[in-house]
Amino acid sequence: MIVVWMFVVLIVLILLAMPVFGAMGIAAFLHYLDTGREGTLTILFQQIFRGLTGTSFMAIPMFLLAGQIMSAGGLIDRLLDLAKALLGHLTGGLAQVNIGASVFFSSISGSAHADVAALGTTLIPAMEREGYPRGFAGALTAASGTLTPLLPPSIVLIVYGAAFGVSIGALFAAGAGVGLLLALMLSVQTYFMVRKGNYPRSRRQSGREILRCLLRALPALGLPAIILGGIFGGIFTATEASAVAVAYALTLIVIYGTLPIRKLPELMRQTALTTAAIMILIAMAQSFSYVIARRNVPEAVMGMLGSITDNYIILLMLIVGILVCAGMFVDRTTNVLLFGPILLPILHGPELGFGPVHAAMTMIMALGVGHLTPPVGGTLLTTALVGRIPVEELTRYMWPYIISFIILAMAVTFVPAVSETLPRILGF
Repeated sequence: MIVVWMFVVLIVLILLAMPVFGAMGIAAFLHYLDTGREGTLTILFQQIFRGLTGTSFMAIPMFLLAGQIMSAGGLIDRLLDLAKALLGHLTGGLAQVNIGASVFFSSISGSAHADVAALGTTLIPAMEREGYPRGFAGALTAASGTLTPLLPPSIVLIVYGAAFGVSIGALFAAGAGVGLLLALMLSVQTYFMVRKGNYPRSRRQSGREILRCLLRALPALGLPAIILGGIFGGIFTATEASAVAVAYALTLIVIYGTLPIRKLPELMRQTALTTAAIMILIAMAQSFSYVIARRNVPEAVMGMLGSITDNYIILLMLIVGILVCAGMFVDRTTNVLLFGPILLPILHGPELGFGPVHAAMTMIMALGVGHLTPPVGGTLLTTALVGRIPVEELTRYMWPYIISFIILAMAVTFVPAVSETLPRILGF
């Protein structure tokens, strides 16, 4: 009975706008009240501390700081210029640039909201000036921004790997494979959506012009090359890669003088605030996860789902549906920490037999669908705010992209090779 009350309290507190970490902490505290033993409270505090001591978590502030430095250093324009040189001459040129720029920028930001905020302020007005409907420009920006949590160095993947003991390198490889496949799907879909429109194209750039743009963008592209090359090549771990990323970003701003050194303290302050918010959530989630396991919640949930159906396809559809609904209301990192302890034992169990990487990509993709789904998807609302576009107008153009996300999410869920092939090729 206490488990039911835990989830009732958790849901009610979240609906009352209490921070999720506080709601999880109070829900876990009910376990202590039920047992009435001081030792239980001690264990809960030990779990909170344990949630802060994993060395992999050190990668979070370092990657965040590297992204802050690279963004503040004015490298976005260089990436946009390169995307325009490579893609601007295609049908719906600026729309294709939007997707390409998101792929490039994701290697710097690691956050979908940062991607939408940074690129949306530039690309949405630019697309509108070239005749694209503002709602379409916003919908495409939201869809392409959702690539960021899949592509390295995704903060969500780092948190997932550190919290559940999965190789971050393997998650980066899987995320890169799925993310690039999704980018290709968005590009093809956008081509067919805009080919009947009389939208301008840029002229095809000469090889010399492309080379010039590439050389200007090379410093920014060097960051993902160092991170991925080092991790996939076995030169350093993801945590060590994050430190190398900061050193590289600092070296660039010193060489090019694009960011005054006096601005670094403010960037560090912003990074510290973001890191603190993530870490307190991780700490409380660790304590909550302990209670979930102690109370045999995954087994109870599996029993409940099993009473509904014994068809594994329907069972998976129910799990994906739960994650999509959760993604509509809460950000991906929070959902991973909230639902991971409950759903991962089910996905890894003998009935479904998901591997660690397969389960991770299934969760991330399903939550991504929720982030785009009206009326309250997080990325959707961020785009509406940044682009000053009514949600209703965004929704009109968003559905085709949501369908693409659902198709790929189903492929990832039911075909393990979609997410596991690249990690295996790279030796994970």
